[in-house]
Amino acid sequence: MARVRLKDVAAACGVSPATVSLVLNEASDRIPATTIARVRAAADELGYTPNTVARSLRTRRTHTIGAVTDTLITTASSAPMVQGALDVAWRHDHLVLWLGTEDQPDHLRQAVASLVARQVDGFLVGAMYHRRLPFASLTQGIPTVGLNAVSDDPAAPCFVPDDFGAARAAVRLLLDHGHRRIAHISEPVGDGLARQLRVDGFRAALTEAGLGEGRVLVPPHWHEGSGFAEELALRALDAPDRPTAIFAFNDIAATGVYHAARRLGLSIPGDLSVVGFDDYVNVASELYPKLTTMALPHRRMGQLATEALLARLGVLDGEAPEGVTRVACPPVVRDSIAPPPRDR
Repeated sequence: MARVRLKDVAAACGVSPATVSLVLNEASDRIPATTIARVRAAADELGYTPNTVARSLRTRRTHTIGAVTDTLITTASSAPMVQGALDVAWRHDHLVLWLGTEDQPDHLRQAVASLVARQVDGFLVGAMYHRRLPFASLTQGIPTVGLNAVSDDPAAPCFVPDDFGAARAAVRLLLDHGHRRIAHISEPVGDGLARQLRVDGFRAALTEAGLGEGRVLVPPHWHEGSGFAEELALRALDAPDRPTAIFAFNDIAATGVYHAARRLGLSIPGDLSVVGFDDYVNVASELYPKLTTMALPHRRMGQLATEALLARLGVLDGEAPEGVTRVACPPVVRDSIAPPPRDR
């Protein structure tokens, strides 16, 4: 079937192609309402769709956003970040082209170059985990916003979780229940920013409560799954001064704490309270008892980052914030917290 053109719509409703163009591009202030209605009805009936290539030549805008990520689009738990960005883009007539680099530096450069060649209007550069990425030097001056990533350009808008504030809030939740011996199971030192921010938030809450910096358990190497957290928790919980509560780096680590507690015959939350982080799909809500955790604001970050990019492009009113915006991680209170045994 041949493509329906402007002149076909014009012929169907007895007006000029210029009039049809004005109506369909919403530049029809001086055209009678009856004519506008007739043109739109004809376009709908004929199945007319605008020629985006022709429009981009005229406006020098393609209405496309290039989204370059590491493993974000291939990881189920981060799907809300993608959906949040799409929600905003679709609402403002923009298409998002997602490219995953699988965390290969050469692929990152190739992906950016490919999208530049396709004349995207702007970039979202996203990361699966909160870290620093050198993307400002790659995107050649095209408006760019970081999504769960911090830019090498300190002025670039970037939206990341408030890992520090959420960790402090998680520990305060345990303190409010009467716990004083609280340990934190962290992850190995790496290039992520979340690890240290969560450690700092943990220590800040305990210091503010007059309890010192607390005990941080760090595995020497990275391991898949919850096994590393289980081994750390076993050693901590089998000691005479065992903690009455553990704040885990994420929900997978919290799962390891659950396994360790069961191996030692400890009940949750009767003998041990546990708080996780992330609110992973099919993890926190499926543990028994259900895990109290701090939810990563993935969808909200996707929305905010795309709104900021559209503001930089002049599509939305207002100014995009400069620098790093830390997005709140709300607590999801379930069943894994109770007062320590001596207070029950």
